[in-house]
Amino acid sequence: MTTHRAELLLVAITVFWGATFAFIKNEMVDTQPSVFVALRFGIASILGLALWHRHLAALSPETRRRGVVLGVLYGSGFLLQTIGMQYTTASASAFVTGAMVVFVPIVNRLLHGMRMKANHIASIVLVLLGLWFFTSPQEHGVNIGDVITLVSSVLWAVYLTHIDVWTRELQEQPTALNALVVLQFIVTVILALVLVGVDVARGVSIHPHFDMQFVIALLYCAVVASLIATFVQTRFQHYTHPVRAGVIYALEPLAAAAIAWVILDERFTASQTLGAIVLLGGTIVPDLLARRTESSKPLPTNGKHE
Repeated sequence: MTTHRAELLLVAITVFWGATFAFIKNEMVDTQPSVFVALRFGIASILGLALWHRHLAALSPETRRRGVVLGVLYGSGFLLQTIGMQYTTASASAFVTGAMVVFVPIVNRLLHGMRMKANHIASIVLVLLGLWFFTSPQEHGVNIGDVITLVSSVLWAVYLTHIDVWTRELQEQPTALNALVVLQFIVTVILALVLVGVDVARGVSIHPHFDMQFVIALLYCAVVASLIATFVQTRFQHYTHPVRAGVIYALEPLAAAAIAWVILDERFTASQTLGAIVLLGGTIVPDLLARRTESSKPLPTNGKHE
């Protein structure tokens, strides 16, 4: 697997995730976040166990421990993002989630001592600027939903850093990588069920309305945006740099808007158009310039000058 192909796969799952914003925002009107997340990842867990239950049984204790850690980060991030979306707009949620790209290099530096590259810094600045223009989060101010979503962004950054390092060590063990996917789902379900219990204790209604729209949203989020997307992320993210992966994932709101444009005939505003251009530029241009600069460097001559 080449870096280029791996990054194209990450772009694909970013598009999958982008489609979930409208689904989740609509369903949170009648459904508690804890219930939706529990059902979503319950379905994903059942499918994952059906496919890879033997792989799960063969995991080493160390890999199993890492899978639980990944699951806690993964599940907490999803739950907080979903809860936060109840109190903020979809555009603000998308922007704050995309701000994860800022935290990835910081976490990478703190946990693994990895230095930031100049092209990564340029990408982060451009992506944040593009996200700001595209989502216009300043229009509604800052509220508790934004703060909750920001915490989820930090957790996602820690998750991206860990999954890069740990899956890189397992790249020759595809069965272990498959098992990690299932473990993340199972831990997420457990966390969601704990919150369901809290909601019941508070007297909150936890009964979802199983109409056709809810079922379609649930199946899409469980199968496409969870099972398939997490499989691809776990298997192939380590072929690129975690900061680069974070930059790609920051395209999620652009993917969400593009899907709405195609399906719902929604139009981009002038600000969104500018933001989309800057976002795409931040994803592509700094990396291309870095590769061109690297390829133009003279080959080493073992200390001799010709």
